[in-house]
Amino acid sequence: MRMQTALLLLPLLGLVLPNSIGAEKKTFPFNYRLVQLENGFKAYLINAGAPGQIAFVTVVRTGARDEPEPGRSGYAHFFEHMMFHGTARYPHYDDVTSKIGAMRNASTSNDFTNYYLVASSDSLDQIMDLESDRFMHLDYTESQFRTEAGAILGEFSQGRANPYQHLAEKTMDTAFDQHTYKHLTIGFEKDVRSMPEGYQYSLSFYRRYYRPENCVLLLAGDFDFDRAEQLIKKYYSPWKRGYHAPEIKPEPPQKAPRSAVVEFPGRTLPILSVSYKGPAWNAADKSAVAAEVLGMIAFGPNSDIYRKLVIKEQKVQSLGGDFELMRDPQLLSVTALVSDPANVGMIEKEIESTAANFRQNLCDPKMLQDTKSAMKYGFLMSLETAQGICFALRSIVVFTGGIEAIETYYRTLDSITPEDVRAAANKYFVDNSRTTVTLMPAKEDAR
Repeated sequence: MRMQTALLLLPLLGLVLPNSIGAEKKTFPFNYRLVQLENGFKAYLINAGAPGQIAFVTVVRTGARDEPEPGRSGYAHFFEHMMFHGTARYPHYDDVTSKIGAMRNASTSNDFTNYYLVASSDSLDQIMDLESDRFMHLDYTESQFRTEAGAILGEFSQGRANPYQHLAEKTMDTAFDQHTYKHLTIGFEKDVRSMPEGYQYSLSFYRRYYRPENCVLLLAGDFDFDRAEQLIKKYYSPWKRGYHAPEIKPEPPQKAPRSAVVEFPGRTLPILSVSYKGPAWNAADKSAVAAEVLGMIAFGPNSDIYRKLVIKEQKVQSLGGDFELMRDPQLLSVTALVSDPANVGMIEKEIESTAANFRQNLCDPKMLQDTKSAMKYGFLMSLETAQGICFALRSIVVFTGGIEAIETYYRTLDSITPEDVRAAANKYFVDNSRTTVTLMPAKEDAR
């Protein structure tokens, strides 16, 4: 789960009470209903949010991770674009959503693609019809495909102006040998450039992955449970099974530290990335959950290294740990924007020294408790709107296919001790699994 740094807000404590059973208080405060169709499609119905409003989020459990074929990276992101091209029944998707006043968008990540609309409750029938139709009957020509491929190349080129994209590309390419996390969501540049010739492949991608057993609907807001269930059965039952899971090669163990330097063709301060191989997300695994906590305590804004390098000495302009876990084992990364190129080596040693300290010593119990509380109540604060509820549950859906594991995750989080944090540091802060990448300005642009 993405780690939250929000402060605890006392009014949110009351949110836990409505879903209590006896003396046990559940973390997720709202009642919900699961609708599961014979074709494998799941829908979670949650009554919560503002009166008269709904959020309709379809999670496709396919992302950049699911692109193992050589030369075909970037197609999950490509479909985020193509899905707005309409169908024979609704050829102008944007016109329909505009008429009903719906806010709509989509996003793609390593592990999933999701599509969402926020609209008035009286639009539910129309939205069910519209969304089920495009997921079953998407229709686009080769000419439309080629046009969109050009737009994606433009998006890729625009991203190249960001030094962090260069850093991420080099980091993932250096750290991974076989697993599909090796490439970013947008894909390898050579694959993006060859996309205009991939029309037939794109159709096969759609047929394989956009199937009911690979998609989950999160519907939150102001609606009637029974009516929503009837509509789901009406509109989604005709969808035919056909999902074919890709064969993802597991990443072999890393046997030695790795390092690389990448030049950015422009002006930038040096950016240092130090990453360690981490675990896959697992709600019941104390080691995995403790790794997320470790990232906050060791490298978060309240950490000793942050106070020293960012606040006191000002040798680093920004520093943060990204220890968000994914469907498969990913990287636990620390990134620092360094003020002076001469200090890059020293900052690298500070990061490694911090990792060593957490391997050897127990963390402060109060800081651990405060961090766990911030993570839990940061989650609760994200539940203020119907859209926020759906987005907060999205990662659980991606990892497990449902939302039931949310309680297991927060029970595990509550149980984490200083000893668990130290054990996680010893398990994951391993020198042989470390990948260090430094981004520097090209020599002619160096300051």
